[in-house]
Amino acid sequence: MKLAICGLGRMGTAFAEAYLKDDGFTLTAVWNRTPREIAGATAAASPAAAAASADAVLLMLFDAAASAEVLFGPDGVAAGAAPGTLVVNATTVAPEESRRLAAEASAAGLRYVEAPVLGSIPAVRAGTLHVLLGGTAEDTAEADALLVPLSPAGSRRRIGPVGSAASLKLVANLALGAAVAGLHDAVRLGAELDVPREEILTVLLRSVLGRLVENKYERLRADSYGDADFTVGALAKDLGLALASTEQPLPAVAAAHALASQAAAATPDADISALGRSVA
Repeated sequence: MKLAICGLGRMGTAFAEAYLKDDGFTLTAVWNRTPREIAGATAAASPAAAAASADAVLLMLFDAAASAEVLFGPDGVAAGAAPGTLVVNATTVAPEESRRLAAEASAAGLRYVEAPVLGSIPAVRAGTLHVLLGGTAEDTAEADALLVPLSPAGSRRRIGPVGSAASLKLVANLALGAAVAGLHDAVRLGAELDVPREEILTVLLRSVLGRLVENKYERLRADSYGDADFTVGALAKDLGLALASTEQPLPAVAAAHALASQAAAATPDADISALGRSVA
């Protein structure tokens, strides 16, 4: 299958590198708003140019607005793609936003599958991402086959029609946000009580936060949060989507959103584990 990728942030770049290593796919072109070179990949001048020679286009962008611009802007995917081209959008967006994108894609003669992922750059490199698929049964089956280099068998699941996978991704990120907020408070309390940081991290490894602390241990131990797997800016955006998607009160998420937003205002590109940074 001939594939184009639009969006070369750290996740999109990791996607491209994974496909370049897989002989079962031809990465025909990549595109990024700020031009970026990836060894072995052809950089297209526009999303339209990237899509022109592809059977499928994989998007990994920041939000729904970026998705709409890349798909339907003057030089967007729809302007260059052949009728029936499959668009697989791995961007985290709200369910209603995803349904709007799918409707516009259909009107433009494109097929659309939402494919938000659970996991970050280490999982991409290991080929162990979990992928949630939303779309028609036929289109999600094609997307499932497309995503083999990123995700093992059994870790790609069709949740239902467009909007269902986007909904479940918000649920997953809601839980992550609450966990990160718990990490923040646990580290802060330990520091206030003069508990050595190493002891705080050791006991948290044995707590319900163990998986998070294990994944972020080296960052937390070194108190260093650059070269992010998942940024506090992205977490703040995703938690905002969760809050906006319901009229029900979500107090834990509201608190996590406030913490992430405060951190993002200062260091938007820091890893989410920065919420567990040392207390000055």
